Amino acid sequence: MVVGAGLAGTHLARSLPPALRRPGETLVVDRSDRYVFAPLIHEVAAGRLHPDSVTLPVVPALHGRCGFLRAEVTGVDLEGKLLLTSRGEISYEYLVLAPGSDPLPPPENLAPHLMPFHTLEDALRLRDALAAAWREHSRGPSPSGLTVAVAGGGTTGVELAAELAILSRYLRRRAGRHQHPGLRVVLLEAGGRLMSWLDPYFHRVALEELVRMGVEVRLHSPVEDASEEGVLAGGRWLPARIRIWTAGVRASRLIRELPVPQNDAGRAKVGPHLTLTAHPEVYVLGDAALREDPQTGPLPPTGSVAVQQGPYAARDVWRRLRGSPRPPFRFVDRGYAVSLGPQSAVASPFGRRIRGAPAQALYRSALLYYLRGRRQRLLAASDWAMEKMGRLGFP
Repeated sequence: MVVGAGLAGTHLARSLPPALRRPGETLVVDRSDRYVFAPLIHEVAAGRLHPDSVTLPVVPALHGRCGFLRAEVTGVDLEGKLLLTSRGEISYEYLVLAPGSDPLPPPENLAPHLMPFHTLEDALRLRDALAAAWREHSRGPSPSGLTVAVAGGGTTGVELAAELAILSRYLRRRAGRHQHPGLRVVLLEAGGRLMSWLDPYFHRVALEELVRMGVEVRLHSPVEDASEEGVLAGGRWLPARIRIWTAGVRASRLIRELPVPQNDAGRAKVGPHLTLTAHPEVYVLGDAALREDPQTGPLPPTGSVAVQQGPYAARDVWRRLRGSPRPPFRFVDRGYAVSLGPQSAVASPFGRRIRGAPAQALYRSALLYYLRGRRQRLLAASDWAMEKMGRLGFP
């Protein structure tokens, strides 16, 4: 049984040995029959990508190698080896939990005034809000411009802020008035460094590029209060028409409710074979898992980890069935890439440091590879090639 048809789940399915592909051997369960490639939703929000370009049907992605059940998973009976779903209870011999992550919500008193940014629906809602605000702003702009506050200086917040800065240039150009005040983008980070879990090189390059693009970056500025008029961050009041919350993720509710050791983000602690210590028949992968790598420490909840864990779990189950030796999971750090708009990025492929256009080319190549679907790759590449012609949802 595999819960979750995201990167870890589908890469597991595609790596199943022939004996586990037979009818009735492996079943993937997910609440939706379509998978959204979340790393690109910031480009949907800015109108550079069509929603269909980042949405993939699940069944074709499984390549016919296992069954698929569309159902909501409500819990796991670890002692009885039962998966509890909206379609009934299902027994399992081996269970793989890869349900992804949930957004870390803002404090309850701030939530009504901040737009979450985690799903495709959030991206489309933001796109509509930006377009409506721009139309109103164009009719009578204020001297200070239209301010957009982005709370959270992780990779999502950095990539979104860069996209909004480029969007502002596009809107000003289309308005035919280069002196138009455009969007004022302010990125608020509670700590002293952007993307603090990455090498400090990413912070330095991102800060330099964002400032060059006109983004105002405020470090040591946690959001303390918010209203429909703006936010209070780091002791300073910022009037803002649009207020976006991108500050972090946590493990899904399914994982957080399991009676197993977890960290503060609800990620379940797993051993060298990515299984629960007390229940070795249960694997936990991707954003839901906390694995302490002997060399690098805790593995981050990223796509590059998930796509390696899925195939490992498929092979490990097969080794157990055959009684073969089981080597522990070893993560190969291929590096990371963060987009800084359509013309720039920062990356660290296999320990090297690159930035600018070469890094953006690497970023897009990696994402096209992870998109999996041929149709989605063609759609995304076409959208990128046509981006100078216009922006979806914007005048």
